[in-house]
Amino acid sequence: MDTKKKWLTVIRVLASLVIWFGIYKGLVYLGDTYLFGSMPQIARQLLCATVIPYAVAMPLAYLVLLGMPTSKSGTPLMKPSFANMGKIFLIQSGFSFLAQFPIAVLIKILNISTPATTAEDILAQPLFYGFLLLVFAPVMEEILFRKIFFDRLMVLGTKPAILLSALFFALPHIISQGPAQFFYTFVLGLSFGFVAARTKKIWPCMILHSLSNLYCGILTAVWPMDKPVFLLAYAAIYVFAVPITAIVLLVTNRRKLGLSTR
Repeated sequence: MDTKKKWLTVIRVLASLVIWFGIYKGLVYLGDTYLFGSMPQIARQLLCATVIPYAVAMPLAYLVLLGMPTSKSGTPLMKPSFANMGKIFLIQSGFSFLAQFPIAVLIKILNISTPATTAEDILAQPLFYGFLLLVFAPVMEEILFRKIFFDRLMVLGTKPAILLSALFFALPHIISQGPAQFFYTFVLGLSFGFVAARTKKIWPCMILHSLSNLYCGILTAVWPMDKPVFLLAYAAIYVFAVPITAIVLLVTNRRKLGLSTR
């Protein structure tokens, strides 16, 4: 593929992402302004988090991609075994937390308001957020980013596809969840893209995505930071134990997981 076609591929996928997110947020804004005022809160949340982004915006964004070439599936290079997925989960958990932690601390120190989901939101509607974060979002986001977008980016090569799909995955999170989430989701996107490329499947990505939302989404949001013992436990697990484990696993399993360049 020549350079011009490569750039056109990137531009079309990026345009699809912009259209998807623009329609999604635009319709939510219009609905909140003119239509959703008398609607029950749970109905409004389901409509805005499920129907609008994926039943309305995603099909329209997909029109931009019609006729684009996709890569062939090929032979899987890694089995999505419990051991492999466990190692990848620990690696992505450690590095994604380290990537966003300094920005999150700075935001906290400067008392900057972000649109991130809070513990109060989750505890007020645990069934809704459990369904959204652990089931619906992992499935639909992986279909969009690791299937629809990723398959078209794979014509550029595996490494560019993983890098670009991770970048495109992280960009909307700046607006929807704040700047710290950009770095967090970028690392996760690298992990999910790697798994999609190596296993030739997206269901392992969905499982890793769901586990990540549980580990670094729900649990960190509801963790009782006001008690010293829980604060120390948080630091021991999230700041030290899992990141150190991630570094060790990455170093010792580079060749087995196909991460070695040699």
